[in-house]
Amino acid sequence: MTKVKLTNARLSKGMSQEELADLIGMTQSNYSRRENGHKKISEVEWVKIAKELGVSKEEIYEPDEEILPKNDTLKMLQFTIPNFILEHIELLKKENKILKDKLKQVKKQKP
Repeated sequence: MTKVKLTNARLSKGMSQEELADLIGMTQSNYSRRENGHKKISEVEWVKIAKELGVSKEEIYEPDEEILPKNDTLKMLQFTIPNFILEHIELLKKENKILKDKLKQVKKQKP
């Protein structure tokens, strides 16, 4: 959900998203995601934004809305990884370790 207080404060200062994003050290697209509510704004980011807009954090802060799945959706998301997949992962880990050890030996042999 769009951060209305933040958007209004930015516009009242005559700043574009790109200008404010530059001032707080991020790209315009990353800033846009935050202002439009697609990505959470961290505490540090709120403080930086408020400072650059010349307002208190409380004047522009709006909490992020959490969209929680319904119980039915949560049940659908729960699953068990089959044992053969877990066993294969363990096998791959062992093979990966063997290959890393061989690579270290080759690197030691080179002048």
